[in-house]
Amino acid sequence: MVDQVPSQSPQLGPAMIASIFLPLGLGYFLSFLYRSINAMIAPQLVAELSLSPSQLGFVTAVYFLTFGLVQLPLGLLLDRFGPALVQSSLLVVSAIGAVIFSMGETVGLLAFGRGMIGMGVAGALMSSFTAFALWLPTRHLPLANGCLMGFGGLGALAATKPVEWALDLTDWRGLFLVLAAITTLIALFVAVSLPRPKRIGSPTHLRMQLKGVLTVYRDRLFWRIAPLTIASLGAGLSIQSLWAGTWLRDVAGLEPGDVATHLSVMAIGLTIGPVLSGLAASLTRQTGLSLNWLLGVIAWLFMSLQFLIILEWISISYLLWAGFGLLINAMALSYAILSQAFPAHLAGRVNTSLNMLMIGGAFISQYLIGWIIGFWPLEVGGGYAPEAYQAGFSVMLAAQFVTFIWFVIGRDRR
Repeated sequence: MVDQVPSQSPQLGPAMIASIFLPLGLGYFLSFLYRSINAMIAPQLVAELSLSPSQLGFVTAVYFLTFGLVQLPLGLLLDRFGPALVQSSLLVVSAIGAVIFSMGETVGLLAFGRGMIGMGVAGALMSSFTAFALWLPTRHLPLANGCLMGFGGLGALAATKPVEWALDLTDWRGLFLVLAAITTLIALFVAVSLPRPKRIGSPTHLRMQLKGVLTVYRDRLFWRIAPLTIASLGAGLSIQSLWAGTWLRDVAGLEPGDVATHLSVMAIGLTIGPVLSGLAASLTRQTGLSLNWLLGVIAWLFMSLQFLIILEWISISYLLWAGFGLLINAMALSYAILSQAFPAHLAGRVNTSLNMLMIGGAFISQYLIGWIIGFWPLEVGGGYAPEAYQAGFSVMLAAQFVTFIWFVIGRDRR
């Protein structure tokens, strides 16, 4: 393994925050902005390019597919080349993808551009965690990680009202060209700002890296928790990043401004979800209960809330979607549970192994919901039938319920 060490003892201060946390935080901000933006531009894409529900779902979901595929080699790349080079190079890929997406006239070209965007932002989180471990004092790591997750929520928030305002000035094509320019600038910021750690030793051999991944995938505890995480977070992210916006338009009957406001409320939930789940985890430990118990409670609340959405409780839609956003990130508690259950040297591979499967679940969920919705004819105004959403969301909920039962009856032998 490559040992990357700073040239001097890190001292947290304004200069270090500006040179390390800010550029990496902006990269993570972009990952959530790109992930969530199609929920706002979906009506324009459908109107201009006559996309079917399954095509819209596929174009949006390709982000998750390429994002997930990058996870396994990402750790090896970070060990070998360091976070500055890896993150800045990947962001350039996203910028190119945004340009291609802005030029899209066919489903294939849109999907190709969207896939490059997903690939390019796939390293934002792991690059940040690696850099923080290298350059920030250990006592500040929990705070830095939590603040970074908050940047992701802000990115989701930027994909709501700000995007609505931007679309008053330009169309979705112009918006993506602007995003491509911003992404390029942030890539340059990362490249010139992050310190360059010294490298000693030799890189981890790919065979050893894969051996660690196999250790994770053979573990019984991993397969008790992973299915619930994949089903819950996969469905949550797929709905948050696309289908929530169209549901608010077609089922709740909201105008674009009100849709953006609801999505903003959901993004606020995404921002504070990690903080609240962390506090809940501390309280749970103090009472002597296990984190698995807390994860089960969160999963049950998340499923109950989705059931109310399926029943179309439109009168409390703000509460439903705020809670939806909050509980998506709260379900990420499973990452902390599994990280603590494995040896420290496998922690990174535990996270990336689970993340790859979860992102793959999001890809399948987003496309599958669109495919199911496509069985119903379009409404008079061009929207999708409320019954179509009920069917699509119900399939996602059923998958979560099955994995929840598996989680409950499973036995932790540690």
